[in-house]
Amino acid sequence: MKKTILVALALISAWPCAAQKNPFKWWKSLRSAPARAAEVTPAYRVVQGKILHSVRPVVPARQLELEKFVARSVNPTPVQDLVFSTTPGISQTAAFEQRYLETMEKFKQFKKEVDPFLYYRLKEPKNSGLPPQESRLLFPLVANMEKSLLRLGAVIDTKEDEPLAFALEYVARVRDELAPVLKGMSGAAIYFSRADRTFVGNEFYLHEPEFKRWTGMLRRGQAVRQADKLPAGLRVAVLNDRESVLENMTASHKKGVFIRGGKLDCFERADDLISAVRAGRKYDVILTDIIVHGGGGYYLTNVLRIDGYQGAIIALSAFERDDSMGMEMFECGFDGMLNLPVGFEYSPFWAADVMRGLNKYFYLRQLNHWQR
Repeated sequence: MKKTILVALALISAWPCAAQKNPFKWWKSLRSAPARAAEVTPAYRVVQGKILHSVRPVVPARQLELEKFVARSVNPTPVQDLVFSTTPGISQTAAFEQRYLETMEKFKQFKKEVDPFLYYRLKEPKNSGLPPQESRLLFPLVANMEKSLLRLGAVIDTKEDEPLAFALEYVARVRDELAPVLKGMSGAAIYFSRADRTFVGNEFYLHEPEFKRWTGMLRRGQAVRQADKLPAGLRVAVLNDRESVLENMTASHKKGVFIRGGKLDCFERADDLISAVRAGRKYDVILTDIIVHGGGGYYLTNVLRIDGYQGAIIALSAFERDDSMGMEMFECGFDGMLNLPVGFEYSPFWAADVMRGLNKYFYLRQLNHWQR
């Protein structure tokens, strides 16, 4: 009993004078200062029956963000240690490595310029406003940097590349300060998402590189089977400046193979196709080469989308799969891409390959309810 009384007297003597005079008022003042109470968190330990007090400081969240984002330097991954999202060819590997080094170097310069802005924003009271003119000036720079990093992340595995993952997180944090209304949204959803769909590499690229073709003796049979799966009365336009491509497509169509039961118009110049659409010709699908003398696929797509064309525009190109390039094409208004080698029109399988890609597009469009 005597021991208990001594402990009680010791605790009372340890109270501040204000607490001894009015303990309820002292408790109320403590409760009314959550910020001060949050700065230190009392911890208790019992050692051999004695209560020991210790004070453990808690670092504010925004201070942690300063250390995480501003105080950190970025060292890109050595190119020999890069992990790719897909398996690139030899020429692509060198191009992707160079793109990685250039993009990360641009990010380091970007971070150097933006760090002061983020530093002072994190030092300011939470939810403090930002002048609209400052946001309008900075947001395009942040958006361009984030899009470049996202395109890089389409070919480099961000889960295996910590510097790239940090760069994406950093830019997203700056974007949150400039445009709080976008907070919580992914960059891909902001920049590479359309009203009809979001970019997905395996859906945008319509060819099947591992597809096992039938024997040459049955090649016409498989082409006809693919043609019969296409929507009835499909109206297709083709833009390509190689005569051999247009001649082979036209001949196959007349034989009842390519776009069997549908309509096919071929054009050598983009302006002729644009004029035909503006004159009222209706096309469900446009197949276009990317590089065409006098205006290729990008030019055609930009003009037609501005005009309000709602049909599918699919690129036929010898370029290998490159999701960063695919994201740019998707942003421009393309709906898909088929990888076909140079001289594909001389292959016995070209008609089946193209129509198989078209069938994949229509299947995905129906499955995912894509609609412009």
